[in-house]
Amino acid sequence: MAEIERKEKEIDSSKLFNIRVWEGIQYKFSKDLGIAIKVMSEDGKINTVETNFSEFYQILTSTEKGIRLCEFSIDSIDKESKFVRLYADCVYYCTTTYFYGKKFYIFVGIRDRAADEALVKKLAAEAGVDFKDLYRAYLEQLTFSEAKLINLADLIVDLFNIVIELSVQEYITQMANKQKEEEIAKMSALMEASVIINSTRNLEELLKIIMQSAEKVMQAEASSVFLIDSENNELFFEIATGPKEEEVKKIRLKMGEGIAGWVAYTGEALLVPDVSADPRFAKRVDEQTQFITRSVICVPLKVRNQTIGVVQVLNKIGGASFSKSEIKFLEALASQAAIAIENTNLYEHLEERAEQLNKELKRANVNLSIEKLRIESIVQSMDDGVLAVDRENNIVMLNRVAENTFNVQTADVFGKFVGDFIKIKAIITNFMTVLDAKTTMRNEVMIKMGEREHIFAAVFTPIISQRGEAEGSVAVFRDVTEIKELDKMKSEFLNMVSHELRTPLTPIQAYSELMMVRAVDPEKVKNYADIINKETQRLGALIGDLLDLSRIESGKGLSLMIEEMDFAELLKTVYETYRNASPKHKIILTMPEKSEIIEVDKNKIIQVMTNLLSNAIKYSPEGGEVKIEMTERDKKIFVSVKDRGLGVSKEDIPRIFEKFYRVESDAIKKISGTGIGLPIVKYILELHNGGIEVKSGVNEGSEFIFWLPRIKHK
Repeated sequence: MAEIERKEKEIDSSKLFNIRVWEGIQYKFSKDLGIAIKVMSEDGKINTVETNFSEFYQILTSTEKGIRLCEFSIDSIDKESKFVRLYADCVYYCTTTYFYGKKFYIFVGIRDRAADEALVKKLAAEAGVDFKDLYRAYLEQLTFSEAKLINLADLIVDLFNIVIELSVQEYITQMANKQKEEEIAKMSALMEASVIINSTRNLEELLKIIMQSAEKVMQAEASSVFLIDSENNELFFEIATGPKEEEVKKIRLKMGEGIAGWVAYTGEALLVPDVSADPRFAKRVDEQTQFITRSVICVPLKVRNQTIGVVQVLNKIGGASFSKSEIKFLEALASQAAIAIENTNLYEHLEERAEQLNKELKRANVNLSIEKLRIESIVQSMDDGVLAVDRENNIVMLNRVAENTFNVQTADVFGKFVGDFIKIKAIITNFMTVLDAKTTMRNEVMIKMGEREHIFAAVFTPIISQRGEAEGSVAVFRDVTEIKELDKMKSEFLNMVSHELRTPLTPIQAYSELMMVRAVDPEKVKNYADIINKETQRLGALIGDLLDLSRIESGKGLSLMIEEMDFAELLKTVYETYRNASPKHKIILTMPEKSEIIEVDKNKIIQVMTNLLSNAIKYSPEGGEVKIEMTERDKKIFVSVKDRGLGVSKEDIPRIFEKFYRVESDAIKKISGTGIGLPIVKYILELHNGGIEVKSGVNEGSEFIFWLPRIKHK
């Protein structure tokens, strides 16, 4: 009993009543049975939106004022009465249930309502809706007998208790495995965000789902996205989740004001474990919203290295503090939000351009000769493909980009049916649909250009005359193949990294559990510890590469710790580390007897050599010689790492230094890797004013040659 009471107290104090599943069931019951349902906790912190499909409720809540008329609090009802009158004198059955020490009120309706015309007229005036429609819908509301409502309410109470109990029990189970699954959960959230970005173009919906993912993974109470208003030098809330969402959206901050303003101004992420001890915290926000902020993680939101806003997460559930490792996760999630904003802006831009063309085409009816020349000049100068048809779907205009896209000439297709020359069914269907529906359509179409399929973001817009008739339609096509390929590469990269993280975690967990549950002799303990150590180093190296890539992507870059050193001694150190790394390979080091002292970041150059040597061993699975050769000429130091392995084709060589890129080869696919090591190597060498090149051929081995200047860094 003491253990149960402890868990109840723990759950109540951490405010973990997650009723999202319940809201779905509430919605289904209400829709199928025609009843209205609403659930409120006694303290008012749990308050579901009423599910009521009556026409009266839908009309009344179609305005903001009408929604407020339907709101009520626990204190405004008679808690002793089983049947209570709510808005519009509608009678609801009120029952209660207790769950983990918290009292819930469940309202089920309606039993009856007062046929008071004056009351409904007053409601219509206050809500700003049509009185006749509202009064008719009010009289037509479906009512239930007292016994029926009581039976339905008992069923709903039982279901509510089951759903909330399952939700809490599921949380308790998840907490037991939290430490083992934390990193995988974060990767999964990032992959889900990538999938969402490719599934919808609604910016508000995208950002809200992304922030809900942040709250779920980081166990936070609330989150928000600020965007910067450059004209007024202010921040405004684009998205805010949490109990004070509507109040928060009304607030604006000056650049530099508060923690969010400081991050927007500096472009640097910030973790504040206790806002009461930080002078940068803007107290007026909590004063206006009555929300108590305890701790904050805030990161900049960047598009093309320019800060356009910030993302912040508030208050760890249960009162704990956020960790520094969670900053990296939120930065990665912020980059997904940036992609969402970029993609949405792309489609909005396409729509605006299509609407602009539509207006220009309308003006052409007034002064055809002059306007036609002007519009054709604009259209021909566009980088997007433009194709216009008349009401019979005969081609009346296309620009040079559209000619190249569809491999046609204007002189050959003008005035002819579009379907005779463009055999893509989706395009023909869209042209016909916008003419019939007189509405703009946006989607993606596949168009084959040469030997390759290209993805185009297409916007189809009807040309409406002054009489409101569809005179034709115009389509704008933008090639987004490269954007899609980048999204695909990032998704594949996340899947790959998730796998790479699980691989070392499995033996670490297995051998550590084995040592804990069995009496293992010291020799085996030493072997197990050695395996755990190696896998931990492997995991650390992967996380290090990910953190380096994150810094580079965020625009922060890597810092150098320059020191004077003998470069030959550095090579000897790396050589001694790898000389016995593989029984199949023979590592050979060749270098001059004497070497000049140069200035480099020792650890970064060791990272470069480690990456190149490990690649040479990994991609020559049959073994053989791996040669390291150092030479000096033209005031530069050259280092060559050469193997006799699988090699790289001439077509793939220009791309191996791209982020996330891996060669599409059956032999190479069998070898694990993330595609981020070589880009980091190239970046480090460029920071040292050096460079790298590769010589390779399929099954001929590879030779990577990098150079560093023999000059002092300023």
